[in-house]
Amino acid sequence: MKLFIEQDDGYREPEIHIKCGLIDADLQHIIDEIQTLMFSLPVSRDGAVSKLSLEEIFYFESVDERTYVYSQTEVYACDYKLYEVEEKIGKCGFARISKSVIVNIRKIQMIRPQLNGRFDAVLDNGEHLIVNRHYVSALKEKFVRR
Repeated sequence: MKLFIEQDDGYREPEIHIKCGLIDADLQHIIDEIQTLMFSLPVSRDGAVSKLSLEEIFYFESVDERTYVYSQTEVYACDYKLYEVEEKIGKCGFARISKSVIVNIRKIQMIRPQLNGRFDAVLDNGEHLIVNRHYVSALKEKFVRR
């Protein structure tokens, strides 16, 4: 793999061009990281609307037909349904861990087994999320690749 960086004051914003024959796992990981840095999501809190970058988001949760976005210390409302969030963020380092939760893989500190085939995901902020057994294998695969 080669990396070329061209710096010129004439550029208004950075552009990333990837030229490849085949996208392998390593290249896909790089693409996912770039997409994560470029994407932001409109959220609201106390009537104020702002944009939150994906790297700030710990997880999404759907409760009573509303989607909430959790950062390290704050909770925001999001106008998207959970399936819409999943479509928008694609493969940007997030994984569904239950019917109502999508977690940021980069924010998981550890995963440990619990009873009944479920797992406990401990996040960087100390929060614990239950991983439904249906989603364990996909989460473990993504967690190991990160």
